[in-house]
Amino acid sequence: MVFEFKSVSEFRAKIESKDLDISKEIYKQICKAFNDKRRRRKVTAFVAKIKNEVIEFILERDQWVVSLNTCLNVFADNDMFEECIEIQKMLKILDYEYNRDK
Repeated sequence: MVFEFKSVSEFRAKIESKDLDISKEIYKQICKAFNDKRRRRKVTAFVAKIKNEVIEFILERDQWVVSLNTCLNVFADNDMFEECIEIQKMLKILDYEYNRDK
């Protein structure tokens, strides 16, 4: 999904406010990659169009935990408890993977 912004400051404000729509997109993209049998190492979390510039925001697998925790907080604030449960399951698996690979 492409999110369009008129300025960098508008984009920054959306990100800093922990926007629900952006959080939903990040969660959706991480879920797709997480459940992909190819064991993907990175995902395009979302695309932003600021004026005429298009920017892809890529998250490496080791960044998913931080992003999912942010989504978890946003979803909890919006009473999206089913998504919170799914995120907690993914976080447990990612934590196991991280600690196993040390």
